[in-house]
Amino acid sequence: MKIIILSLLMMIGVYAAEKSNSYTWNTFAQKALDASFAIRQDDAQLTIEKEKISQAMLWENPTLEMAFDNGFGKSIDYSYIEFSQKLPSWGENTHKKRAAQFELESKAHIKDRTILQVQYRAAALFQKMHSLKRQLNIVDQQLKKTEQLQEKTISRENSGDISGLERSRIDIMKQQIAMKRYGLKNSYLKMQFEAQTLLNVNDTILLSGDIVKPGKKNITMLIESLKLSPEYRHYEAKVQAAKEELALAKATRYGSPELYAYSRQELVLNDNTTSYSGFGFRLSVPLWDRKDSQIEIQSVNIQKNSIKAQEVIYGLERNVRSYDTLYKNVSKELKNYKKSLLDPSRKYSEISTISFELGEKSLLELLDAQTLYFKNQLEYQTLILEANFYWLQLCNAASVNLLKDNK
Repeated sequence: MKIIILSLLMMIGVYAAEKSNSYTWNTFAQKALDASFAIRQDDAQLTIEKEKISQAMLWENPTLEMAFDNGFGKSIDYSYIEFSQKLPSWGENTHKKRAAQFELESKAHIKDRTILQVQYRAAALFQKMHSLKRQLNIVDQQLKKTEQLQEKTISRENSGDISGLERSRIDIMKQQIAMKRYGLKNSYLKMQFEAQTLLNVNDTILLSGDIVKPGKKNITMLIESLKLSPEYRHYEAKVQAAKEELALAKATRYGSPELYAYSRQELVLNDNTTSYSGFGFRLSVPLWDRKDSQIEIQSVNIQKNSIKAQEVIYGLERNVRSYDTLYKNVSKELKNYKKSLLDPSRKYSEISTISFELGEKSLLELLDAQTLYFKNQLEYQTLILEANFYWLQLCNAASVNLLKDNK
């Protein structure tokens, strides 16, 4: 029987091991990037933009025109053949290619932006799961201490040292802690589902370690680096693409020249035919449409993207300054909280436990001391999560790559 039970336990252990995976921050974030549908869509768009560059250098296909008629006696024969080829305007293909290259660059920066978005979604989730796990550990410790205290009070109640009413307070508190534990476990389970969706896995996700924070940079360095952000560089590339589109509109405003060669066959006296050939060129005369509207559109497009780039820099700088201040404030509050609340409440709980054992403090006083200490621990974890949130927002505003910039 023992062998069967041991075998079952081993099978359960193997099954559990197969259904869970442990992730460090780097492997967690990399898995999220690999599973991202948005990044794959950006890759597909980059392939499209690369093909547009190749297409931009191609000439238009030549045109062949043939006419047949029955004016040649009893047979049908050709009467006219023409072969024509449109030539690109001066600099037309160059501007097309350069515009396509800048469009490719702008889409590459969009992909970089998507990578950062996935990274920071993964980072926020990673830190929330870590925080919930630490809070669960604290509540488990509180529950364990309450259960131990519950066992001790049974003998004291029998000896008349404490009343049944006092001991019932422990039962109530134990249920409150159990309910709190249930809420935290349910929140952690929701985070698990979200993480499984992000990583595109079905196994239970176990986390090890914390996010390796990049080297600290002062506010001036962060602001100076904002022009390297993917969002700003995307619009800068759009500006350059619009400039090339403007140059293209100006280069083609008079139309593209077209060369042609032809051969014509005609019936003359005595049913004889004669043929002759020639060549020429065609060019549209810009009397009505000089593409002024197209030129104006591209000019406004340049202005619009320039303003958008300025708006991006403005918004990023505001965010960097705001989140830097908030992060520093919460970090300062963390130190004060630990010094003025967490450490004193821990000492108070320890002294109260000893005093209760010596009979110097009542059960209710001990419960209040322990409850205060565990409450402060949970609030301290909440402050840590808040500080981490502002730190992530600060790094995100400064376009810090959490995987590359921490090496």
